[in-house]
Amino acid sequence: MSADTPDTLQPSLDLEQVRAFLVDHPDFIREDAELFALLAALPAEAGVVDLASAAREKLLGELRQLKALNEGIVETARANLAIQAQIHTAVLALLEVDSLSGLDRKISSRLTGTLGVDVCRILIEGHAPLKSAESILGAGDGSVADILGEKVERLGPVDNNRAHEIYGQQGARMRSEAVVRLDFNGRDGLFALASRDPHLFQFGQGTELLNFLARAIERLILQWMHHSDR
Repeated sequence: MSADTPDTLQPSLDLEQVRAFLVDHPDFIREDAELFALLAALPAEAGVVDLASAAREKLLGELRQLKALNEGIVETARANLAIQAQIHTAVLALLEVDSLSGLDRKISSRLTGTLGVDVCRILIEGHAPLKSAESILGAGDGSVADILGEKVERLGPVDNNRAHEIYGQQGARMRSEAVVRLDFNGRDGLFALASRDPHLFQFGQGTELLNFLARAIERLILQWMHHSDR
């Protein structure tokens, strides 16, 4: 029985085959971050300008940027899913109410808590559907145009000139807001959320979910307004 050494037990490495594999699969090393980093770290010979090393460093920087970008996209997606879940939970809770006054109470308590805001208001021009309400309130004609102008929505710092009109006594403490125009069968209205956090609502944020919530509340109020008219 021959005494094979560990070296003789290993299959011989065909360098030409390795080279041919790397030529046929140029992304193999680039996609292996550890191997790529080791190769990039190999020193150049003395007195030689190593252009390849500079190119590798540039590529490594781009890979790091791409990795950071991917991580940012993942975090944003997670945050969006969390917000989406909050909105869906809020709408389902609002659908459980059996009266307009019940909707008013749930908006002022459950909705504000679910969304993490301090105040929620719905204003309806020329009509106050409830004698006593916390969130669903009447407003003077032209109020919505004064607040929003021609805009459909606004996000950002609270308009201090209008804060008391929308949020009452709590308006002085609010720092950021999201305001969406509503339509109650020809009556202008608005849906407003406000927070003491100056960074909660900022210009440029996505508004698809906010508009979905506003439209859901708009339809629920219209349903009970029609019910009270009959």
